[in-house]
Amino acid sequence: MDRKILYSIAFALLFANYACERKENPSPEEPFDFSTIDSEPAWSPDGQWIAFVHSSMPNHGIYLISPDGEEIHLWHQGIASSPAWSPCEQWIAFSQNAQIWKKKINGDSLTQLTFEGRNFFPAWSKCGSYIAHVQSVCNYIQCGLWLINLSEESNTPIVEYGTVPDFHPLTPKVLYKKSWIEAGGQHIGDSLYFYNLETGKTTYITRLSHHNYDNRYFKISPSGDKIAFTSQSEITGAIRIWSMNIDGSQLTQLTNSQSYSNAWSPCGSYIVYTDARSESGRFWIMNADGSNKRQLTFEHHF
Repeated sequence: MDRKILYSIAFALLFANYACERKENPSPEEPFDFSTIDSEPAWSPDGQWIAFVHSSMPNHGIYLISPDGEEIHLWHQGIASSPAWSPCEQWIAFSQNAQIWKKKINGDSLTQLTFEGRNFFPAWSKCGSYIAHVQSVCNYIQCGLWLINLSEESNTPIVEYGTVPDFHPLTPKVLYKKSWIEAGGQHIGDSLYFYNLETGKTTYITRLSHHNYDNRYFKISPSGDKIAFTSQSEITGAIRIWSMNIDGSQLTQLTNSQSYSNAWSPCGSYIVYTDARSESGRFWIMNADGSNKRQLTFEHHF
């Protein structure tokens, strides 16, 4: 089978669970012991707030919570996903109704940025000029990684089948992954790359497979030397948070129970993530090395 067709099939399967605009299912073989009430955190550049998706009805929406858990409020009501802060902290981009939007922190100026296809996973560039996102329809338009130029009000495909982007904090590069597919059509893991906005060239980083079979939410540390991500094991089906060096070396498991989605603190010392055990589904914060885990969100917050 043609490799282009294989990638199209894999890409379609990755986004199949967005068909009804509901929360992403980590895997067709998701472990039974799994819950994500609070997920997809994004830490503000000044460290004062964590934006996240709360998916328990009737209070579904994007909330803001202080890192100490003392303050919390609803910022955007509705079935939205994947909040991403602008570097100036005045805007948050997110996906809703399969399109990318932005809205000011004060609640003003709701603006639609995409108008065709199905669009998810916005990531704001550190210069504030671009938003990378994923477009998941693979027929009349190109699926994969797209780039919104905010000043020119344009939206351009840059990497076919690229997904889950994140911008490097120090260089004009976008991190993204592609499914790693054997010639026979078997999905055996993922490959990571950088796309350079200045040269238009891609650079291969590493491959993840076996224990790191299905990988998502790649987040680069503020210092630019580490990547934290969510990974599901091909062997056990367990979902954990991992980290590695920016070149793919020193792969380290940070959590030992079900966990999903993650974000670095601006200082790089902490990671907020979802404790995805069925009895939790709430946010926890841990040190960047996986130590000192503490719960952040609770039922009484909502």
